[in-house]
Parts: sequence; C-alpha cells; structure tokens
Amino acid sequence: MGMDIGQSRGIVERYLRRCVTYSDASIKRKIARGEDAAEIARWQAYREFTAYSAEEISAGVLDSWLTDDDFDSQPGSSPLLGGETVSIDLAGLDHTSRRNWLAGLLMPRPVVLIATTSRSGVENLAPMSSVNVVSNSPALLALALSVDIEDRPRDTLVNLREAGVGAAATIFVLPADYDSAQAVVDTAAPLSEEESEWDLVNGEPPLLTGALAAIDCSLVELHPLPAGASGTLVILSANSILIPDGVGSDSLPSKLFQIGFNSLGPGPDERAWRHNLDSPD
Repeated sequence: MGMDIGQSRGIVERYLRRCVTYSDASIKRKIARGEDAAEIARWQAYREFTAYSAEEISAGVLDSWLTDDDFDSQPGSSPLLGGETVSIDLAGLDHTSRRNWLAGLLMPRPVVLIATTSRSGVENLAPMSSVNVVSNSPALLALALSVDIEDRPRDTLVNLREAGVGAAATIFVLPADYDSAQAVVDTAAPLSEEESEWDLVNGEPPLLTGALAAIDCSLVELHPLPAGASGTLVILSANSILIPDGVGSDSLPSKLFQIGFNSLGPGPDERAWRHNLDSPD
C-alpha cells in the first residue's frame, strides 16, 4: 500500500528541516573559521530558501508535487488583490462576523503597509507593526506612530493630522513571502516629502496588488502618548475590507509578521524562513 499525502508530506518536510539544521551548523563553522563572506552568504540564501520550502510542504501548498498528478510550477499561490475582489461593509456585518474578519486579518499582529495622502497630494506608504483591534462593534483600530530615525514625525501621522477627522487611510495586509518582506524594507527608508514610496513597490494607488487584503479606514481621534513618550495613539474607524474573491475569514493565507525587532517571517517557528531588517525600528 502506498503512502498517503500526509506521510509523504512528513518525510519531505523532515528532510528539509534537517537540511536547515545542517545549514545552520555549517554557517556557524564557516563564520568561526573566517571563510569568505560571499560563500557564507550563499549558504545563508540556501538555508532561507530551504526553510521556506519546508513551510510550504508543511502547509500542504506543494501537495500536488508529491503525487503523480500534472506538475504545477506555481501551486497554491495565495489569492491577492490583483485578481477578482469583493468589498465587505463592516457596518453591515453582525458582531461575530466582524470580529472574525478583524481577528483573522490583524491578530496576532502582522506587519502591514499603511497608505495615506499628504496635503500636497503625495501618496505615502509606510510599514507598521502596531495595529490592534480595540473594538469590534463599532469596528475601531489603534496604532502608535512615533518619530522616525531622524526624529521627524512620520509622514503617516503628518498626513492624518493635517487632513483631520475623517482622513482616509488604507491598511494593506501582506502575504508571508519575500516580495512583501522586501517591500517592508524598501518603504521603511526615509524619503523626501516630494517622493512616494509607491514608486518602490508593485502596485499603484489606491491598490497594492500584491497584498492579501485592504482595510479602508478613516481617522477618528489622535492622542499624545503619556509619560513623555514620543508618539501618538491613532484611532481609526475600519469601514470596509477588500479581499480576493472566494476568501473567508477562516481561510486567510499566512500573513507576514515581524519576528522580534530585526526580522520578518511567517510566524514564530525558529525553523521558518527569515528576512532580516537592516534598520530595526
């Protein structure tokens, strides 16, 4: 009797996890011996790719590769906003449905990109990991905005403050992939007031086509953080959600998370792939 898909998946995943463990040990040895940095970087790239493959095997994304079915070079790709979409009016949902959607998209805290527009019309896009659901009925979100590495108020805060109550903001929830991780790194870099982070990503305002979902929000209140903290608490009303057609609150693909202060990945599993942040926030 042949193996079922679960057994096949387990064997391949175990092999890949062992490759990751072996790679970690090899990288440590090479660093200790002072070997060539380029060679170490190649091993690190192999390690990250193998860890990512193990995650996909574990999640069942590559199940078609473990059978005799026709080979699909891009199996199980996440539904994204670049395809057919559906808009959900949060006010029209019952409490449980609204809670499930908000929790599914924003808990545990993912790294998101938040889009706002400046008074002069510049479209800004900024990574954040402080978004929280603070109320399900009505649907309210909160995030803390501090100063940037140059001690300037963040463009997101400036844009919301200048536009006032009702100012529009869109929260893009990101899939756990390297493109999204790189988009977070790219949009975190300081730009001049005349430049737009949208020029650094795939997509054009108002739609980030590589996102899993978009939460359209409006500003409710701004509150300075207490105890001398250099930041502002922002309260947003979550008005609607844009999702790929066919996706439910219980079937959302893996989201991108900030792991500690200096890396991004699909979750807290130390064996999973990581994308390092050059400038921890």
